[in-house]
Amino acid sequence: MKGSRWFVLGIVAFLLLMFAIEYRLPKQFVWKPTFGHYDEQPFGCALFDSLLAVSLPSGYSLSKKTLYQLEQEDTAVHRGFLIIAQGLEFSELDIHALLKMADRGDKIMLVSNMFDDLLQDTLGFYNFSSYFSPAILKKYATSLFKKDSIYWVGDSAVYAQDIYYAYPSLCNSYFFITDSLPMYRLAEKRLPIEELRMFVAEQDTLSDMPSYPLLAWSCPWGKGEIVLVSTPLLFTNYGILDGNNVNYLFRILSRMRELPVIRTEAYMQETVQEQHSPFRYLLAHKPLRWALYLTMITIVLFMVFTAKRKQRAIPIIHEPENGTLEFTKLIGTLYYQQKDHADLVRKKFLYFSETLRREIQVDIEVVADDDRSFNRISQKTGMNVAAVRKLILELRPVVYGGRRLMEEDMKRLIDKMNEIISCCK
Repeated sequence: MKGSRWFVLGIVAFLLLMFAIEYRLPKQFVWKPTFGHYDEQPFGCALFDSLLAVSLPSGYSLSKKTLYQLEQEDTAVHRGFLIIAQGLEFSELDIHALLKMADRGDKIMLVSNMFDDLLQDTLGFYNFSSYFSPAILKKYATSLFKKDSIYWVGDSAVYAQDIYYAYPSLCNSYFFITDSLPMYRLAEKRLPIEELRMFVAEQDTLSDMPSYPLLAWSCPWGKGEIVLVSTPLLFTNYGILDGNNVNYLFRILSRMRELPVIRTEAYMQETVQEQHSPFRYLLAHKPLRWALYLTMITIVLFMVFTAKRKQRAIPIIHEPENGTLEFTKLIGTLYYQQKDHADLVRKKFLYFSETLRREIQVDIEVVADDDRSFNRISQKTGMNVAAVRKLILELRPVVYGGRRLMEEDMKRLIDKMNEIISCCK
């Protein structure tokens, strides 16, 4: 009995020690965009929503209603609506409700890096979006690379032109206007003329050389207006705290400064709309709170009285099954069904670049060393330097630029990478 008592005390002391260590450890950040109201991670909106609630003069609130439901509400007061998401897909019913709300005097701000074709055709714009990778963002944040510049060009009578700075991964989606509808430029990104020519060459909707790509613009519609913004990751906790970018956000939000603003979460993923713990509901009600306390006390007492060692049956250990082949078939089936050829090439490129870096000390992600890298690969594989250059330059728009691929192109690129890998090993 005496030994059992010391064992119980040791377990309790160990649990208290682990709790104290865990409590004092630095918090691990999760860089997945959720835009959740209760999410305090960098790309959540807990701090963003709290700041707007105390800053907007006419009020700020949250809703889970769709545009159709909001349009059906009977109100004589004009309102502003804010929608933030990683990608927005509207039905014809949503588009009709959106235009009807704007026509009667409401202002709708859509913040996303991807917009569906139906909305693009309705408002006459083209949206270019690149693949967001937390790993690339971390690489930029931990290096000495310069941030991209965001130029504020709108509302010259209210705000002076200014420049804001953000990492490329946070502002890698652009707008190009393809119609003659009236519009106001709010923020733009000054790209080199070569990149503008690339957009014109790749997109059939752009017949002439466009002006600088837009990051934010406004389209008057009836008595109201529709504001489109392509930098949703700045409308988060991280964006609020990132240097002077909070001023950029409030300049855009000032389009709705005289209206009560409602942010709807109806177009977010269901898994991120509720981020708070279920224990919050239990602790908010006294009977449920005491039921939780009694359950925890019962568990502790059970652990104390059953801490004595007992002889257990010796389990039969079976030889572990090799499920690698089944897992490979499952992943292959998923990619075949989704037709995401570019993502397969993107993942193969990660393995390809790591193999070259490990085997022949070549980093093909460093553009400045392209000549040395291509010559090195050519020497190791016996391939022509021009062929190596053509392959790498064809892979980069797929990996970093979000370019789509056909199945034949995917097979060809992966076969070429496999050929180089086999020669380098």
